[in-house]
Parts: sequence; C-alpha cells; structure tokens
Amino acid sequence: MRSALRKLEKSGRLTTVQGAVHPKFELAAVLAQAPGRNAVMFNRVEGYETRVVGNLVDRTNFSVSCGIEPTLEASLQHISRGIEHPVPAALIHDAPCREVVITDKIDIMSIMPVATFFEREAGPYITAGVIAAKDPETGKRNVSMNRLLVLGPDKLMIGMSPSHHLYQLMIKAEKLGKPLEISAAIGNHPAVLVAANAYVDLGFDEFEIAGGMFGEPFELSPGVTVNVEAPAGAEFVIEAEFVPGELYEEGPVSEFHGMYVDYGKSPVLCVKAVTHRKDAIYQTILPGKYHEHFLIGAMAIETTVLHHVRRAVPRAKAAYITEGGMGRCHAVISIAEPRPGEGQKAMFAAFAHCNLVKQVIVVDDDIPIDDPIAVEWAIAARMRAERDMIVIPGVRTDRAEALVHHGTVAKVGIFALREAESPPLAEIPRSVMEHVRQKWDSYQVRG
Repeated sequence: MRSALRKLEKSGRLTTVQGAVHPKFELAAVLAQAPGRNAVMFNRVEGYETRVVGNLVDRTNFSVSCGIEPTLEASLQHISRGIEHPVPAALIHDAPCREVVITDKIDIMSIMPVATFFEREAGPYITAGVIAAKDPETGKRNVSMNRLLVLGPDKLMIGMSPSHHLYQLMIKAEKLGKPLEISAAIGNHPAVLVAANAYVDLGFDEFEIAGGMFGEPFELSPGVTVNVEAPAGAEFVIEAEFVPGELYEEGPVSEFHGMYVDYGKSPVLCVKAVTHRKDAIYQTILPGKYHEHFLIGAMAIETTVLHHVRRAVPRAKAAYITEGGMGRCHAVISIAEPRPGEGQKAMFAAFAHCNLVKQVIVVDDDIPIDDPIAVEWAIAARMRAERDMIVIPGVRTDRAEALVHHGTVAKVGIFALREAESPPLAEIPRSVMEHVRQKWDSYQVRG
C-alpha cells in the first residue's frame, strides 16, 4: 500500500484531511462526501495516533498504482496477466508487518481505529481485511475479502456466504475436528485487493495472481501464532481461528446495493495475535453503495467474466461491469464481427460465471463499452426490442442480490449488434480528425 500511496500523492490523487474525525459515523460521512475520486488520508482520528486511509481504489487510482494506462483495455490486460501467468509467492522472515507483535491482552479497538459506518449496523466493521486460509486437506491457500464485526477485545464475527470458498474450508476443518486458522491483512496495494476478489477456482492462490500483476513474487510473512501467511508489506495483520460451533446474530448489515440485509447468524473468530508496522496506517473501505466498494469487485469480475465468455465466444473483445449496476450486476460485452447467436452465447456464459450478473448488454467492438453514452447509442441505433431483448425468469442468484426471491431473480439480455444491412456511419474522415488532433495548439482555441 505504501508504494501505491506514494504514486498517488505524486500524481495529485491523494487528499489529506487535517481536521480530527471520529471513527463512529463521522469518518464515513467525510469519505462519502469527499470530492472527486482521490484516495483520502485522515491524519487525525479521535482517540488514536494511527492515520486512516480510505477511497484508495477507483479505476484511475488503480492504473496509477499499477503503473498502467488509465484505460479499460490496460486494466483488463493487467489483471488478466495475473490470472494467466500467476507467480508463486516468496516467504520473507523480516517483514514490516511484524515490527510490533501483540499476543497478550489483545484489544482490537485500542490497536486500530475501526470505523462504524451505518446507524442500524451492530458495531464497528473491519472492511479492508484480506483474509487468507489454507485448505485443511490440500494445504492450498485461499484468499478473499470478508467483513469483520468487532464483538469484543479479541473476538470478531466474520461475514461469508455458504457459497464462498472460505466457508467451504471452514466446513472441511469442522469435519476434520479442528478449527480453521486465518490471517486478516489490513493495508494492501490495490492490486492485492482486486486479486482477492477474483472469481477463480478453489485452490487457485489469489496471492499468486497479485504476483502475476506485479511481475514478481508477492512477498508473504509466516504466521506468528497460525500456520497461515500474510502479505509482508501489510500495515496490520490479525491472526485468528474459527470458534467451532459459535455463531453470532449479526442483525442488519449494509450490502453493495446500499440497503440493509439480515443474513442471520455468522461464525465467530478468536483472535490469537495482532501484528503491525510501527507507524501503521489503517485502511478502511466505505461499504454499501459507494464507489470503492463497487469498483474493487467490478474490476475483478469483469476480467474473469471476459475469460469465461471467451471460452464460448473466442472473438469477445472486452467486458465491463458498470458502476451503476453496483459493480456486480450489469455487464457490457463487446464482440468482434459476431456471428448469429454469439451474443446469446456470451450472455449465457456471463450468467453462468457469476451469479450476481443479471443484465448483459452485448455490442460490436466499435463501441467503447465503458462509455455509457456510446452503449446507449448502440441500444438506440442497433437493438430491435421485439427481437433483441430476452428475459429469463427464475435464474439462480446470490443471497446478496437486491431482488432475490427464493434464491432466484429474473435476468436480462440485450443485444445491440450491427445488422448487415445497417446504413454506414456518417463520419468526418479519420485522417482529417487525426491531422486536427496533431496540430490542435495551432488553432489557438480559447475559452
């Protein structure tokens, strides 16, 4: 995270808040109203010496942090490189995240300024934790992001769906009669956050995806009290294990769609150690319907959706998960020279890959799919509503879906593809457009 912050500051994309804020509601309110999409550094949090950073990830911030062009194409290529060419992690034993080690009289709330976000939620949540665990049968690592509700000095509730890989590992461990150990790293590079959200198979180590993006082994530090590694450069690391049979009734909690949901009881963790840098910076992600929460998931999902769609439609060019679709639910896919029926194949492939995707728009590859005006133009100019829309009722979805009913929701496909007999576009000659771009300054355009 430190390297990302340096790059963002150099690029003018780091905003500092000098006035004191309270971690209960006030910090969240400032993040929600911060202008632009800069990362936000809070230098004074009431009751703490620790600084807090939020809004670290948006699409431009991700590009700056990773040293890539600020385009959808570059983002897809960068994250795809991590998935297609993963790099095994490297263990180091003198890690910044272990500068301070606490194993006795642990009190999470006295160590880090965990924020409370929404008025009906049960309490303060750790929202930027990258959770690592090992398959108790194979030893393979799994990495994810899960909310952690602080229940007491050394107790946390962990939120996870039964469909999540981490939940499956917990069940495996229970059947073997031993608690599952985890590490929760707080304060990570945007690439690590996106990798942790990748929709990949169980057993695919997401830290190796991060290494693929970095182009070198991602450094991990062995656990102090658990047999699970954590990112060596993290700001804080919580080591814990599931408490067998103990569940906590969470009550209302915000979801990505911005509404409260009640998932009932969730597992409890007992904290065994907390380690951190001497000058640690606490990272938080504003949950609910706010852009960072949307985009960390969106960038991961659109990349794996594209991989999955290309298996069915090799000429699929790009995929984009929209922010208006809450960073989860609405996808736009472009195809080069699509043959009849390939738009439908792309739609079904996207639905099959990610339960949360419920609307797919398919366009030709002349449409910049991250431009909502261009996509709407394609729908207006190329879609025949009586032919090019399909509604599929009763499709299996995720429990987090805003309109879920008995585990299902209706899904929509829209095919805005050019017809063979479509009239040609009226365009200014491209050579002239490029010539004008090259000599723009000579026009002395003012005002």
